[in-house]
Amino acid sequence: MGEMSRFHWADYVVTVACLLVSLGIGVFFAVFHGGQKTKEEYLLGNRRMSLAPVCLSLFVTFQSAISLIGSPADIYITGTMVFYNSVGIAFSYVIGYFTVVPLIYPLHVTSVYEYLGRRFQSTGVRLLGTIIGMIQTLSYMAVALFSPALALQSVAGIPLWMSVAIVGAVGTIYTAIGGIKSVVWTDVFQSVVIFVGMATVLIKGILHVGGFTAMTEIAKDGGRIIFDNVNPDPRERHSVWSCLIGMSVIWLVGCFNQSAVQRICALKSLADAKKSFLINIPLNLLYGAILLLTGILLYAYVVTIGCDPYEMMPYFVVHVLSNLPGMAGLYMAMLFSGALSTFSSGINSLAANTVEDLLASCIRRWRDATITVAAKFIVVVYGVVSIGLAYLLKSLQGPVTQMSLSAFGACGGPVLGMFVLGGAFPKGNKY
Repeated sequence: MGEMSRFHWADYVVTVACLLVSLGIGVFFAVFHGGQKTKEEYLLGNRRMSLAPVCLSLFVTFQSAISLIGSPADIYITGTMVFYNSVGIAFSYVIGYFTVVPLIYPLHVTSVYEYLGRRFQSTGVRLLGTIIGMIQTLSYMAVALFSPALALQSVAGIPLWMSVAIVGAVGTIYTAIGGIKSVVWTDVFQSVVIFVGMATVLIKGILHVGGFTAMTEIAKDGGRIIFDNVNPDPRERHSVWSCLIGMSVIWLVGCFNQSAVQRICALKSLADAKKSFLINIPLNLLYGAILLLTGILLYAYVVTIGCDPYEMMPYFVVHVLSNLPGMAGLYMAMLFSGALSTFSSGINSLAANTVEDLLASCIRRWRDATITVAAKFIVVVYGVVSIGLAYLLKSLQGPVTQMSLSAFGACGGPVLGMFVLGGAFPKGNKY
C-alpha cells in the first residue's frame, strides 16, 4: 500500500475532541440531570424522550463503523448491487411499523423479552430468548469495536489494542454514568460527525479523481455499475432478491433487538414510536446512497493500487486528505463515533436485560436506587467483557461485514422466529 502517512497534530485534536464531547455528554446527564437515580429514568428516560434524538439514535445504533468500512469495500469488489441492501433495510422498517411497534410498545416493557414470557406464559422461553439475544449483542459489539481498530492499525499505525481500549473505555464511562439519555444524545452528536465526515470525504475525493463524471466512467468501465442482477439463485451474493429479502429479514431481527425496542419504549407515545420507524426509512436510504457513491469513489481511486479492500477507505482518507490538517482526524472521529454508538447502545441494553430478565427475582426487594447502582456496575462489566472480545477477534479472518451479519443472523434468527410465532400465530405455544 505504500508508506503510511503521518497524522498532523490537528488530526489528533479533532479525534480527541470528538471523544471528549461524547464523554462530556455523559457527565452532563450524570451531574445536571439528577444522576439517573431510578431504574426507569436510567434505562428508559422515564419514557418521556423526544422523537428527533431517538430517531437518530435508532439509526446509528446499527449503522456502525462496520458499514462505514465494509460497505464501500463491498461495492469496490462486487459492484453497486450492494445498494439494494439499503432498500431492504428500508423495507424492514415498513414491516416493523406494522408489527414491532404495535406489538411491543403498548405493553410498556423495559426488556423486549418480557413479551415472550407473557405471550408463552413461560419463564424458560423468556430466558432462552434473553440469553440468545445477549450473545447476539455481545458478538455484534465486539465486531463493531474491532473493525475500525483493525483498519486504523493497518493504515495509520495506531495499535489495535489502543483503539479498542480508548473507544471501549469512553463508551463504558458515559453509558454507566449517564444512562439511556446519555447514550441517545451522544448518538445524536455522533450521527452528525458521521454525516459530516462522510460528506467531506466524498466531496474531496470526487474532486481528487477528476469529478463525478470521471469517477462514474471509471467504475462503469470496470464493471462496477450494476443494478439489474435479478438472478434468482440464492447462492448469488448480491442480486435484487438476495439483498432485498435477506437484508429485510436481517434488519427485522434488529427491529426486535433490545437496543431498538428500548428506544421506542423510551418515547412519549405510540404515535412517536411509529414515526421513529418511518423517519428511519429515508435516513437509511440517504446513508446507503452516500456509501454507494463512496464505494464508486474508492474504485476510481484505487483501481491501480494493490490494497486490501477492507483497508481501502482508511488508506484513501489518510493519503488523500493528509494535506488538509484535521480532515484525517475527522475520519478517525467518524469511525470512532460509529463504533461508540453501537457499543454504548449495546452495553446499555445488556444491562437492561440483566436487571429485568436474569436478576429480576433476586433483586425484587431491592430499593429502586440500589437497582440503578447495580445496573451502572453491570454496564461497566459488559464494557470490559466487550473490549476483551473485540481484542480476541484479531485471530479471525474474513470481511468485517460478513462476520457481523453472520453473528447477527445466527443468533437473531431463532429469536425472530419466537416473536413471529407469538405475534402471528394465536395457537402457538411454548411447546
